[in-house]
Amino acid sequence: MKAQAQKTFPIQLRHLTYFVTVAQKLNFSRAAEALHVAQPAISQQIRSLEDELGVRLFDRMGKRIALTRAGEVLLPQAYQILAAVERAANEVRAMGELARGSSSLGAPPTVSTHVLPVRLTQFKKLYPGLEVSLREAGTESLLDLVQAGQLDLAIVASDQLPPVVERAPLLEEHYVLAVGLQHPLSRQRGVRLADLAAEAFILFPKGYKLREVTLAACRQAGFEPKVALDGGAMQSALEFVAAGLGVALVPELALTGADNIRGLAVMDQDLRRSLGLVWRHGHYLSPAARALRDFLVDQRDA
Repeated sequence: MKAQAQKTFPIQLRHLTYFVTVAQKLNFSRAAEALHVAQPAISQQIRSLEDELGVRLFDRMGKRIALTRAGEVLLPQAYQILAAVERAANEVRAMGELARGSSSLGAPPTVSTHVLPVRLTQFKKLYPGLEVSLREAGTESLLDLVQAGQLDLAIVASDQLPPVVERAPLLEEHYVLAVGLQHPLSRQRGVRLADLAAEAFILFPKGYKLREVTLAACRQAGFEPKVALDGGAMQSALEFVAAGLGVALVPELALTGADNIRGLAVMDQDLRRSLGLVWRHGHYLSPAARALRDFLVDQRDA
């Protein structure tokens, strides 16, 4: 004997939308107002859904209605179906929006030089239609730009952040003392800052976290640093270190690929920096900026 073909029900999303709204309002008139349709249209769609399912979904008691047991079973399933459709629609829309667009990112020089080239190349492969503009600056300057809405995202030292930004952690590293290979200290693996009162330091410009770190570390060691150069950016500071003009506290990343400078561990203080990705709290991020944010956060352990 042939198996009987299973009956299929041409239930439409409109049926489920109307059903959920009526179940929420428990009133056909209020459901019609919420959906901006006439009440007869609501009643007709509910009857059509009940006919297709072969069960009553609502008990009608005059102007009052209540879910039947069948309606109670259907309701959570209807919520899930409508939510899944909405998620799928949003993902498809996002794919269309990510076909082209732009975002802006700020970072300190060490990160833009040694971390972002690889990361942004990977991002470009994933989203070839998206453009990223990159700006180098210190933490204070980058935070000002984010708060002013001139940068979508920034990578900054994240130990002390204003409440107007949101943060996601990216990486953590130690600060080391950079010395030239001809410097007597270059034969050592580590140093105590307390022993460096006679050394000349290279300070970074105002607005760079490195300046604050250097001054605070020297003061904790009991001295004001002697300044050989005040205001040099990272590349020039490292060139002066290599030439023997002075020493500098720098993050480990800064010495990547440097063969004429040695980085010495600081043994009497725990000097490290935590870098985080920040964006303005409550500020609209374009789909391109959100894609870049999510990508960088996902790649933080890579």
